[in-house]
Amino acid sequence: MVTIDNLTVSYRQHPALHHISGQFVAGALTAVIGPNGSGKSTLLKSIM
Repeated sequence: MVTIDNLTVSYRQHPALHHISGQFVAGALTAVIGPNGSGKSTLLKSIM
């Protein structure tokens, strides 16, 4: 299981993600969905 608690990511002082929390359970299928530019790739890169 991967747990995220209060994650904030910025690029050169520009916030990309702000106070994100959640869990990814091992063996479960999880989808991260949203419009272009909403931070999906940033979220996945930050937890790798």
